[in-house]
Amino acid sequence: MFDSLHGEKKRSEPNRSQGERDVKIEQLLLAGLDHYFRGHYELAIDVWTKVLFFERGHARARAYIDRARSALAERLRESEEYLHTGVEAFNRGDVEEARDLLKSAIERGGGRDEALAFLDRLNRLETAGGESTGTEVARHASQSLPEVRDFPSRV
Repeated sequence: MFDSLHGEKKRSEPNRSQGERDVKIEQLLLAGLDHYFRGHYELAIDVWTKVLFFERGHARARAYIDRARSALAERLRESEEYLHTGVEAFNRGDVEEARDLLKSAIERGGGRDEALAFLDRLNRLETAGGESTGTEVARHASQSLPEVRDFPSRV
């Protein structure tokens, strides 16, 4: 009798741990979705990757990870576009447009170093020229700084 009880107990433990594992997976999937819908794609990918440690071939986790990676790639593409357009505005001497576009590039996470460098140049040129107009900034930029070239896209 003890053996049958003992055997019964052994059989129910794996079922219970499987159930706990399934609950944990579902919690992780939902936590990842929370991050994803807040725009925190990297965190979402990290959380969904934990699901794959529990179940290597988990189809939903893999699909969610792919979707988040696509969203990250699109965000980077947009950032690079803002950077490129901001550099063009800088070269034209359109200070306000350049500043807005470069800030947008930084907010989207790509081209941060380049965008910060151009914002720094804008600030230095405006400071050096006092209340300079856009054309004066463009003239100073072409005289005092090396030629500004477009950066190749990273995507």
